[in-house]
Amino acid sequence: MTLVPYFNRTWGHFCSHRHTLSAGKPEYPAVVKHGHVVYFAHPVFSQCGQNAPRWVKQLVLNAIDLLLRNPVIRIGGPSTILATVNEQPEQKRHVAHFLHYVPERRGADFDVIEDVIPVFDVGVSVRADKEPTYVRCAPDGEDLSFEYRDGRVSFTVPKIEGHQMVELV
Repeated sequence: MTLVPYFNRTWGHFCSHRHTLSAGKPEYPAVVKHGHVVYFAHPVFSQCGQNAPRWVKQLVLNAIDLLLRNPVIRIGGPSTILATVNEQPEQKRHVAHFLHYVPERRGADFDVIEDVIPVFDVGVSVRADKEPTYVRCAPDGEDLSFEYRDGRVSFTVPKIEGHQMVELV
């Protein structure tokens, strides 16, 4: 529930920021779900773009989890990891790609990547129609132990240093 402030900031009332503290009285729902729709009463995507608060990002991620019950890929590790899965039917495999680069604002015009920071032991779960024969890092060919259960393949990527591929065959 969204709580009502003691008073809104107007010409007759002022309290440093936009509103005063909460009066402790619920006014209306902040987030509602109906069927395949989640509605936020507040502009969460504008807030993410402007200030990037962690709690707003978590609200959006929770809403996506409610709507997308069985995503193609789930990963552990820091939020700076980007992951995709490509299907290669001719080779009868799926290839998971993991990128971990942390861009920094070191100049006025754009972000740069100067340092590659490795991450270790990243848990991964990939949706799969059948159990793979093997899961291995590519291109080095390191075999990874895996578990297949309930239509998902779970494994741990030992190290992502910038980019890592894992093939599921």
